[in-house]
Amino acid sequence: MKTHEIAKILTNLAEALRLAPNVELENLVLRPPSRPKPSAADVPMALGALVALSQFDKAQWRAVIEEYKFPLEVKNTESTRDIVGKILRHLEQDPEARRKLRHAVQRTKSEVNPELMSALNALLK
Repeated sequence: MKTHEIAKILTNLAEALRLAPNVELENLVLRPPSRPKPSAADVPMALGALVALSQFDKAQWRAVIEEYKFPLEVKNTESTRDIVGKILRHLEQDPEARRKLRHAVQRTKSEVNPELMSALNALLK
């Protein structure tokens, strides 16, 4: 680990402490940020989109990675499920990638299967 990495971590920690209540250090309780809970009405649609995503093959998923230049390494031995997992984790961690993908659904010219893009878009909503 380098000094600038430590400095960035300490800066983030200082910001988190400033946002927390001003209490004695022994009484400090840090909680990880919570994810918003999905509403029950959204679950069937999201589940349908996940089922639809499972129908696409590795080549189609590789096309998504290549077209949107996701920084993901995919080995030939990886299963479709592993590739989908990598893409979904990347989208979870990178808001800019999610934004680009949402806008891409509206484009008319793309090498990626339009049904695949629609299913991904449904999950991102």
